[in-house]
Amino acid sequence: MGGYKMKIVIPAVEDGNFETEIHENFGRADYFALVNSDNDEIEFVKNTAAAQSSGAGVGAAQLCADRGADAVAAYHFGPKAYKALRAAGIEVLDLNKQNLIKEAYNDYQAGKLAEAVAGPGGHH
Repeated sequence: MGGYKMKIVIPAVEDGNFETEIHENFGRADYFALVNSDNDEIEFVKNTAAAQSSGAGVGAAQLCADRGADAVAAYHFGPKAYKALRAAGIEVLDLNKQNLIKEAYNDYQAGKLAEAVAGPGGHH
């Protein structure tokens, strides 16, 4: 089977690549970048929950769980999204100064991302 693979999800402003900018809000992100840490492959998934008037974060969390995410790194998680991710056994990580997907991913690989805390935080 090889080493343990991790799949990390990072909210993205568009369907792109490692140079794509990170979306500042998890639930309202247009796309999610799914990065496989085993082979550094990246794929983009449209966040179908973003258009919901309420419950976008929970819908987005469900999307991540359905895709087999091990961790999600973002700037801002609503309390419901945070709870839903934790309930699904997904690690919730806090971004602070990263701008591009690759910066967040590199920091993740280096173990530099701290666990996020619930609540209406965010750095923006």
